[in-house]
Amino acid sequence: MNREALQQAMDNLSIKMVYLHTSEVKIYNDFDPLIPNQELIGQFNIDTKSCVKKELQEENGIKHNFLVYQTEARMRYLKGAISKELKDAQEGNEELDKLVVAEIVALFTAEYAIKCDEELPQDAILEFGRINVPHQIWPYWREYCHSTCARMSLPVSILPMLAINKATENES
Repeated sequence: MNREALQQAMDNLSIKMVYLHTSEVKIYNDFDPLIPNQELIGQFNIDTKSCVKKELQEENGIKHNFLVYQTEARMRYLKGAISKELKDAQEGNEELDKLVVAEIVALFTAEYAIKCDEELPQDAILEFGRINVPHQIWPYWREYCHSTCARMSLPVSILPMLAINKATENES
């Protein structure tokens, strides 16, 4: 983790808006969520996908600059007893994908006002998107995922608090 770059972004960005941009929900493989006592395992993921700079100009000529991050959050249920190796496998694993019975994917937009006049370095923008943005999106994602599971008659999983990965914390 580049703490100096991250701190520079934190000192010069102020969150203004978080909103749901798109979402997709699916139930797969003839899964019936109304059958009781099914063994389901939840998997969660969140990842910042992009960042663009946006400039708005008021009628009086004053300019306001923003960074707009797009962050994707995913939750899926896998059905049945799953081996540890398969449980730890990444998305895209064909064997694992066959076990997916339900999925919720949401793309959130987070807008941050840029408080400084000079250009922020790219490494500061990237570190902020990798570390801070997911933490600020997570409460919105938790609520959306919880209410969507209820609407889909899926078991409502309480998403854990988002914690910084220890490997990320130790990077220099």
